[in-house]
Amino acid sequence: MSENSTTKQTILEDGTEVDGSIRSNCPITISGKLKGDVSAPSLTITQSGSVSGQIKVSELKSQGEIAGQIEAERVELAGRVSDQTTIRASSLQVKLNQDGNHGKLQVTLGNCELKVGEPAAKALIGTAKSASREVPKKEPPKFEVVAPSQVLAESELA
Repeated sequence: MSENSTTKQTILEDGTEVDGSIRSNCPITISGKLKGDVSAPSLTITQSGSVSGQIKVSELKSQGEIAGQIEAERVELAGRVSDQTTIRASSLQVKLNQDGNHGKLQVTLGNCELKVGEPAAKALIGTAKSASREVPKKEPPKFEVVAPSQVLAESELA
């Protein structure tokens, strides 16, 4: 098998628990439980996965449970965010999941702090100060809630 046909990634399988930090140059997928810090280009947390700690990635996709301090350019939430969690992201997308017991579409956010648009805004201001005295225009933060099954149902009715 050639290196071109496979993409390297770090995988923590369901049933595996790790206490400690993970740093990787390739994407990480968590299906088990991780208590500790994560640093990688991207992190995917599956429905069975959970991460508690400091997360620093470019892209976070979570269908499982997250807790701690999260810093990412793009965040896609479809799972549970625990209490005392802070999320700093340039872009935040919340995808509603179907609750099997009640048929409701939901994402569970505990007592958490969301700072959407913050990392990009700070970087732009810092760059502008060092390059010139001109103040850059701030782009509005991107935040959207998506319910795929509802969108399909509404478009089919039209």
